[in-house]
Amino acid sequence: MSESKYSATSDEGERSGLPLRRRLKPIVELRFPHFERHYELGTAYAYYFEPRDCRDWYRELLVRILDAVKSRTYLPVYRLGHGQFILALAGPSGRRLAERKGWYRNPIDWLLIQLITARQAFRSGSPEYGWEEYSRSERPAAYESFVRCLKTISATGLLAPALHKRPSYSGFVPGILDWFDANGIRLDRSNYHHVYSIYALMHGPDRKQLIEGRSILIVSGLTDDKRLGIERGLKRLGASSVQFLEISQRKSLFDTVDLSAVRHPVDLALVGAGVGSANILVQLQPLSIPCLDVGFVLTTLGNPDVRWNRPFCVPDDEFDPQRVKFL
Repeated sequence: MSESKYSATSDEGERSGLPLRRRLKPIVELRFPHFERHYELGTAYAYYFEPRDCRDWYRELLVRILDAVKSRTYLPVYRLGHGQFILALAGPSGRRLAERKGWYRNPIDWLLIQLITARQAFRSGSPEYGWEEYSRSERPAAYESFVRCLKTISATGLLAPALHKRPSYSGFVPGILDWFDANGIRLDRSNYHHVYSIYALMHGPDRKQLIEGRSILIVSGLTDDKRLGIERGLKRLGASSVQFLEISQRKSLFDTVDLSAVRHPVDLALVGAGVGSANILVQLQPLSIPCLDVGFVLTTLGNPDVRWNRPFCVPDDEFDPQRVKFL
């Protein structure tokens, strides 16, 4: 697929150099095909450049990824949530976020700040799904790696940030948009999708087009039990083969990937490395395939019961509002 098909469509704000905080507004209702019953629980609005139907936005992502599979084109897709936003806004020392005025109005924000300012160490993740940890002395190098990799991904692939109006995320806006601008990280119509679109893609019926008959590479730091569960889950979905590329569980922003360990050609790479997925995705370019940062999806492949813990992980034919745990 040629780059011209997906070239950025400029608007008046972009041409005039307006900052992202002036160009993005919470105007797109988060609504995905096969996940309509989620709206029994309420809705949220994603930030975008102009009003549009989220289902069309999602379908653009699906087509983009499937085109890359068929044409064997490198396409990195990186999600940004709490951990990524905190690392970005805290800066290389870990102090900047705590110094920002207004961050203590929301108790969730206050808790996050306590986690990142203690000894200026950085920890991202959870006990259930694993932690990344970077010491005070490692923070500058981790931050530099993060910024450099985001610049590369924004130019060669897709960014999927959690930009929507909900208490747990809206406090990061417009700070994260200003950070994108300040660091030369491009975010426009050609490279921006919402983080939940990845969950919808990997948990709804559209994943059949992506996985069935494909050779899948998993890049993550896993226990033997988790590796076995993921392989079984992908084989149930029709994957023709599954192989694993091991990375560290705690320091993936510093890892060097050994691509010589990939034993035979693969069609799709699924990455679970937290914040450090940015570093991993950049190194997978020689494979010339789509490389998706899926994170939590690797857990649900091995243990479908945890799908109820996050939005857009249980499609309509199974959805039960009484079982959700993410409210």
